[in-house]
Amino acid sequence: MATVMVVDDVAANRDIVRLLLGFRGHEVIEAKDGADALRLAHAHHPDVVVSDVLMPGIDGLELVHRLRADPDREAASAPVIFYTANYLEPETRPLAEACGVSQVVLRSQDPGTLLDAIESALAAGPVTVDLDTNEDFTQAHLHAVNAKLIEKVRALHDTERRFEAMAVASPVGIGILDRHGHADYVNPRFAEILQTPMDRLLGHGWLACLDRPAQDAALRLLHGAGPDTELRFTHRITRPDGEVLSLRVHLRQIHDGEDGLTGGVLMVDDVTDVALAEERLREETERRQDEARTRDAERLHALRRMAGGTAHDFNNILGAILGYVNLAIESINDGRDDGSIPADTAESLIDDLAQVVKGGERAQGLTQQLLAFGRREVNQPTVLDMNALLRECETSLRAAARPGTVLRLDLGTGLPTVKADAAQLTQVLHNLVRNSAEAMPEGGAVTITTSAQDARVAVEVRDTGTGMGSEVLERCCEPFFSTKSTTGTVGLGLSTAHGIVSQAGGQLTIESRVGQGTTVTFTLPAMAGATPAVPPPKTAQQDPAGGETLLLVDDEEAVLQVTARILSGAGYRVLTAPDAGEALRLLERHGGEVAALVTDVVMPGMNGRQLARIAAGRRPGLCVVFVSGYAESLFDDQGNNLEPGSTILAKPFDREKLVSTVRTALGAGVSSS
Repeated sequence: MATVMVVDDVAANRDIVRLLLGFRGHEVIEAKDGADALRLAHAHHPDVVVSDVLMPGIDGLELVHRLRADPDREAASAPVIFYTANYLEPETRPLAEACGVSQVVLRSQDPGTLLDAIESALAAGPVTVDLDTNEDFTQAHLHAVNAKLIEKVRALHDTERRFEAMAVASPVGIGILDRHGHADYVNPRFAEILQTPMDRLLGHGWLACLDRPAQDAALRLLHGAGPDTELRFTHRITRPDGEVLSLRVHLRQIHDGEDGLTGGVLMVDDVTDVALAEERLREETERRQDEARTRDAERLHALRRMAGGTAHDFNNILGAILGYVNLAIESINDGRDDGSIPADTAESLIDDLAQVVKGGERAQGLTQQLLAFGRREVNQPTVLDMNALLRECETSLRAAARPGTVLRLDLGTGLPTVKADAAQLTQVLHNLVRNSAEAMPEGGAVTITTSAQDARVAVEVRDTGTGMGSEVLERCCEPFFSTKSTTGTVGLGLSTAHGIVSQAGGQLTIESRVGQGTTVTFTLPAMAGATPAVPPPKTAQQDPAGGETLLLVDDEEAVLQVTARILSGAGYRVLTAPDAGEALRLLERHGGEVAALVTDVVMPGMNGRQLARIAAGRRPGLCVVFVSGYAESLFDDQGNNLEPGSTILAKPFDREKLVSTVRTALGAGVSSS
């Protein structure tokens, strides 16, 4: 291992050589200039000296000349290698040979060349040189140094011209700053961007391109306060002419190898056009999203109208079918009892008709889901505590989730009440939990969270299932759309939930990604100051019909006749009318006899509500029972009943429901007034 002295005025260059020699196991002594090298040579007697040529003060050539003339023979005989990027070998060879320089190595050469040169110098041993101390060396030295300085000055001048040309042609503003935050130079583009003379941007004038918080941050960076070496800002400023600009500003520190932080370079770009284009693009994107949402809403509205109208008409048909089937069953039972129909024949007929009833009940469930999607299902909205409703149906919700699914309730505090149909909201929750469970065939967690959001109550159902892609997400609320072909579902779960929530004045949103689960959130308007309704106490069995006269109105002939037969069979006297006009004429003739008006709501011409108002005006206190296949004409947009205190019977209905509803209304003396 040898002792090598490295002489260079640039610390980074010394570091590179020190690291390079360290791999060979050499001990390295560093000298920052020629004077420092002479002192260290006397103190340490290095085996080899590796020196730069062009250095301030005593340069490399002068250093070798003085070493060779030094009376300390051990220092004077040390081999010297020039390691330079400024001099080419032909430029230094005459003086190098005269001073006993072992070799000239360029920094552009492979690092191994320097290591080989050091090994050669060590192998050759100390150098003995008869140094000529006359003025020939001085003149040659001055000539070499002067020529190199002239070359450097020209190169520097060329660099300055290139920088000036680049800065003037630059499309961005440029400023050169010192570590005190003063601008020494700004280019014309900087002045053009800010519409400010260049001399006013020097010093601290350049800070006009930043707002106050950014100015403070920029000055801290230039002072070296903090770990950052560069900062980027994007903000708006107002020029003296009043124009608002969007600027992108980049400030970076400048470091010198010896002195550390010396200042910074500032780059300013006017991105106003880009910002305006981005703003227009954002507005256009929002407009298209709004249009897409509007189209989706219109499509869902059209589907709702179609589904609701179809279900309404089908309800009338289904009501007549089920009514006549029930009448047929009653007639068969009567025939079996009086012996006019053999018992085995009666049994067979009743079994066959029971299948018809079973199919009708399934069809009835389907129409109810379609009506719910179409926001036309007859409901009974009441003031509800959502947390209490969830606790009440928690057991049934756990049953709706398949085995392996964990159901968690995270109920918020201080929730206001809402107004909705409790049975329908329970159906929504069951549909959502069931969907979540089906999306987690290997098991998972379903979390139901409630919270208050502004003037609404939010219920969030979140699962850890397979999630949905964008194409499925766009159509998942359409009726009869389903991706679960193997489960036998008809694809009405989410569409029904969407319709129920919408009918209650709320909103339902779905967020989902494939492999990341699904979150369904529905919100309902809060009822300020309202308290949950208390269920009415159960009353004793109503007395059977007492022979009251009923005025029955329905524009569907089949429904009218079967309803009349059911009520007549229950002991009532029934007057029938196919429309409101005939009903009013019958009321005029039999006004004193009519105990109750049982009317369909949706009829051509005068509807049931209008008829009830006129009838109540002619017969104050007249009991009114509304029969409807959908609720659109009974409730307003907030779900409020437009006929307070009225009795509402949903189609289709069976015999027991019809008779008990009429009997209850008569017993309570319900009227439409």
